[in-house]
Amino acid sequence: MKIFFYVATIIIFLAIVSSLSTDTQERTEYKMGTFVSIRLFGFKWYKFDSAFNKAFSAIDNISNIANMYKEDSEVSRVNKIAYKSPVVVSNDLFLLIKDSKALYDASGGAFDITVAPLVELWGPYQDRDAVPDKESIQSVLHYVGSDKLVLDHQKRTVFFKKEGMKIDLSAIAKGYAVDKSIEAIKECGFSSALVNAGGDIFCLGKKDFLFSWRIGIQDPRKREGIVEILRLSDSAVATSGGYEQYFVYKDKDYTHLLHPKTGYPVESVFSSTTVIAKRCFIADAIATAVAVGGRDLISGFKEIYKDIIIIAYE
Repeated sequence: MKIFFYVATIIIFLAIVSSLSTDTQERTEYKMGTFVSIRLFGFKWYKFDSAFNKAFSAIDNISNIANMYKEDSEVSRVNKIAYKSPVVVSNDLFLLIKDSKALYDASGGAFDITVAPLVELWGPYQDRDAVPDKESIQSVLHYVGSDKLVLDHQKRTVFFKKEGMKIDLSAIAKGYAVDKSIEAIKECGFSSALVNAGGDIFCLGKKDFLFSWRIGIQDPRKREGIVEILRLSDSAVATSGGYEQYFVYKDKDYTHLLHPKTGYPVESVFSSTTVIAKRCFIADAIATAVAVGGRDLISGFKEIYKDIIIIAYE
């Protein structure tokens, strides 16, 4: 009983001291096609504005590198000329492509950044009134396959084996941007923060220095519903599923997740897939891979990436 009293007294004391000398601030900006929210917790003398600015600048930098829809982005430049000769790229872009190729191998091709020609063929999902014909899909599939990507690690170059190939980093870049923003926040001296980029989330340290961060997993069948509450610290979480973006054609649902081997939207056995990992880009990519490749990939991923947790809802 005395031990309990002492522990309770210490917790109350720490809470009082913490409330007198600490501060929580939050800022939200629209980045990479979604709202990015950053919450910082630290001592009142910490430079909150500087940390916010550097974190959002880190996200902007990855967007400028990896957005294939931005004409002057680095990946757009690569998509235009990498079939002619090897292209020297930035360290961040090379790491994104290198890790994507590793995930391509680990997923048996379910995760594939060379789906860009398919993404362009299917086009925006708003106001769709038709689907691509079989011949067009088969024609585009000739340009898909990360085995046709050639990387030179020493020269840091990227080369496409076929003219017409393009890469789409949307399934990994947002998670990578979250990781880079966390690096910037750490460099500013913060050890407690939450970055949420449209569901790609990193929980740094403990909330208020004391408690694990609580993250709710959205019910894929009820937009306002929560199916599970996660308690995380120094971990990332990302969720993938076809329930967020899809269109209906002739009474059939077509999700935004395209299968790189068939060329058609995925008909997944899972309504959503959530992955917990130590890096957000890993969680982001594996959630997509499992949503595309299905149940058979889960055990293989767990063997390769020892610290991940995969939660799949049917």
